[in-house]
Amino acid sequence: MIPRADSDHPIDKIRFGLMVAIGGEDSTETLQEIGRQEQVARREIEEVPKRAEARGEGFLEASKDARLNLLAQLESYLEWLGAAREALEQHDTAQLMESHEASQDILPQLNAALDAYSHIFSLYGPYGSPAANTMLRILEAIHSGESPKFTWGKYCEFYAKTYEEKAETVGEVELPGRTLYKKSCLTIADLMDDWVKDLPANAQAAHETLVQIDEAARLAGLFEVEISTAQSGPAGIPSTNVMLDYLNGFISEMLSKETISSVVDDYADLMDRYAENFENSVSRPTDSALIEEEIPRTLDALDEHFAVIEEMTESMAELDKDKAREWLEKLQSTAQPLQESAQVYATAAQHQHNIACPGCARSNPPENRNCEACGEVLPRPEDTGALRSSTFSVLAGPALEENQQMEMTENVARLFQACDDVNDGVITPQEFSAELQRAALGLKEFADELDGVAAIALDEDNFTPKQWEAWQANHLPYLEDIAATYVGGLKEAEEGLQTMEQFLSDPSDEHLVEGIRLVWQGLSAVHRGRLSMETYTKMLQDVVQEAVDEGLISTEVEG
Repeated sequence: MIPRADSDHPIDKIRFGLMVAIGGEDSTETLQEIGRQEQVARREIEEVPKRAEARGEGFLEASKDARLNLLAQLESYLEWLGAAREALEQHDTAQLMESHEASQDILPQLNAALDAYSHIFSLYGPYGSPAANTMLRILEAIHSGESPKFTWGKYCEFYAKTYEEKAETVGEVELPGRTLYKKSCLTIADLMDDWVKDLPANAQAAHETLVQIDEAARLAGLFEVEISTAQSGPAGIPSTNVMLDYLNGFISEMLSKETISSVVDDYADLMDRYAENFENSVSRPTDSALIEEEIPRTLDALDEHFAVIEEMTESMAELDKDKAREWLEKLQSTAQPLQESAQVYATAAQHQHNIACPGCARSNPPENRNCEACGEVLPRPEDTGALRSSTFSVLAGPALEENQQMEMTENVARLFQACDDVNDGVITPQEFSAELQRAALGLKEFADELDGVAAIALDEDNFTPKQWEAWQANHLPYLEDIAATYVGGLKEAEEGLQTMEQFLSDPSDEHLVEGIRLVWQGLSAVHRGRLSMETYTKMLQDVVQEAVDEGLISTEVEG
């Protein structure tokens, strides 16, 4: 069938079951899953307050807001489960659709509430990390008889897998501290692997390992915070902002000399790459006198900045608080000219995008519709037919053939232009993030469209028995393949947006170039799938209308 379950998670199974039930498929398994989830929700509504009370008054006060929100979301979830069960039992298509749509709000809110409360619950303990506190709590529960022994291995395996995956993904983040982050994650994974079959005799026996886990988790958590805040800071270069933060951590005695040494090595490597990319860029010919004048100043600024990095690398053994403050000031002062150069290049890029008036040749800002000098209407890309207006839709307009090439639309071009603009400093990271969110909403519209086609194609009531048999045998398998192409394209386009988003934490144009490639390929696949799907949709409408004309069914399909 067309809709496919995204995962084995109970909630995804229920949402999948609601959709296929709309098409008339058996709902027995979905009803059973709903029953199990109702039991879970009722149990948690009862047990969450009890577990909180068991941790004492301090925890009750610290977790109050998050706990009450979680309980409220659990009540909403239970209510939604009841409505979904009633819709399935009564075979009410309208109510099934309503329950499926409601899940788009209820389930994310429930997951957010669970995450928030779990974070507070796991941090509350003698250690500073969720992993260490959780393992201590599980150990105590096993020795007190509250939990079976096998839960120890399960939790060890969970944390080992979690931190191994984190270590694998850090290669995508080009910020200083990533080497230490990977080492910290692998340390936790190794310790958990060693513990899988070795249940400590008591909390004291586990303390030494828990301290190691706690320290590694603290360093890993620090880097994760840096990823989210790298854009903010006194320097215009995210990597420099992170380096400054680590030096401040050493000055405040939160970080060791060994930690700073590892981060400095990363910073030197990343800045080497930064300089290499810049030199490659300026080797290309340019007509901008502004850029030509700025290039020598940028190269001088890079030389001064690299002199500071070299000093840091060579005198790491002498590092103390005074030396750290000295390095911090030098890094910040030598990064300032680089930031100023970036603004110059952004200004030059803006001028290069200006529009020349066809009447008087006056150069106008790109946002102008009319010439500032003579009032003449300025030429726009859409006026020449280069772009086609839509709502981030490459699908608008008639298709001449099934393999027709996708045309660039106004909103796709707008997204790609935003990539250029954020790279050149024309727009802020916040503005670029807003463009990515707008594009993501556009992709959601495509997914909703596919759900609509699936609902019609799977509704047996739209066919006579003979038509339904022929439709299932001859057309649904092909339509399912088309839907798979459509879904695959959506996923590739989403991956492209996520790749573009990496630029916000690591301003390398490689992320933007790769993101544009993935988005274009993904939308091209969606385009091809949609064109093929239009043929089947028209065929479906004709089949249904034929049955209506013959008086065999009364259902009407909206095109």
